[in-house]
Amino acid sequence: MSMPRTRFIAVSLTALAGLVALSGCSSADSGEEAGKPITQQLDQGQIQQALPGAGEVIREWDPYEGKRVSKADHCALVDHPAPKGWVRAGEAWYIHNGSTDDMADVTICLFDGPENAKSAYTAWQDKDLKKQDSKETVGEDSAFFVNPDTDGTAYAFSRSGSIAIKVKVDHTGGDTTGARDMIAATLKRLQQVQDGKRATATAGDEAAKAAKK
Repeated sequence: MSMPRTRFIAVSLTALAGLVALSGCSSADSGEEAGKPITQQLDQGQIQQALPGAGEVIREWDPYEGKRVSKADHCALVDHPAPKGWVRAGEAWYIHNGSTDDMADVTICLFDGPENAKSAYTAWQDKDLKKQDSKETVGEDSAFFVNPDTDGTAYAFSRSGSIAIKVKVDHTGGDTTGARDMIAATLKRLQQVQDGKRATATAGDEAAKAAKK
């Protein structure tokens, strides 16, 4: 017995609506995945892998003397005690067009929980730095600053779960774009590592995404 035409149309529309809903769900899931906080206690090798390497930072910048294991005081302000709840950290330095006249660095700091990560992230925001407006948050918390006394050295800070990340780029003339792309790529690399994947995200990828928005 054939299905009446009106009933067939109704069933088809219901199925189509289900597909649309499923598609919307997938998009939402992928969005949540992109913003997923770092909750695992990553080991030192995972942190080192997440640090951007050659070809993974902003244009005209290259790694300098390899990736480093950092001490607790590298996750604090200068002359401040080691931050509470610090577990481990890694950092990488970069030079501009082969010269050490201008330097950049990325530091990943792992803490024993989100509260101590946020405390360190907040402490980095020195009152002598000039805060820059940003339309987009990187991680659960982020802030961008320029030091007006150093030809516009740019700083980017981000906190995601138990991880706090800081980026410094010398002499940018007050432009925080490169620092933002570097910290966004570093967070994405941490998310990839946490998911058991290879860290492949680059600052170039982040710059291309930002240009489309």
